[in-house]
Amino acid sequence: MRGAVHTGVFVAVLASVVLAGCSAEKAAPGAPSVSVTTVTTESRQSIDAAIGVCRQTITSAAVMVRDYNAFVARLNQTHDYGRIDTEDRYARDTLDTGADLIRTALTPAVPDDLAAKVHDFLTATEQLSEQIGQRRKLALNKAMDDWGSRRTELIDACGEFLPTGTN
Repeated sequence: MRGAVHTGVFVAVLASVVLAGCSAEKAAPGAPSVSVTTVTTESRQSIDAAIGVCRQTITSAAVMVRDYNAFVARLNQTHDYGRIDTEDRYARDTLDTGADLIRTALTPAVPDDLAAKVHDFLTATEQLSEQIGQRRKLALNKAMDDWGSRRTELIDACGEFLPTGTN
């Protein structure tokens, strides 16, 4: 019984496909579509751009954290900007240079949602650098918290484009 039902369904489906193909009306030609090659190439360019900006962000952020931590450690030792040597300048220079390198890696091909996170991170980087430059000790914590949050959001978004567990 079961075989007869399957055969009947198969014949019905086959008949509808054949009848659709033999329709008296000719289908109107569809609108030209983007070729698969173009879509694939554009997608590949977008992915490559995302990978580039993500790699630069990770590299720059690591150096930024290192120099910021050295600055904060020295400031905590001295409690005086006048006695921290050049650690504040190094921290600002690293933040500014890292931001410039990320801006260079940010191309129009980067997906919009990722680009928005990059811009948020760059804004937070500028604000942190400004707080250091204006020697606002109390504002540093808030600026660093914001910077850290934007960095984490961006690196999390980069996880979509970067393979894990590889060197």
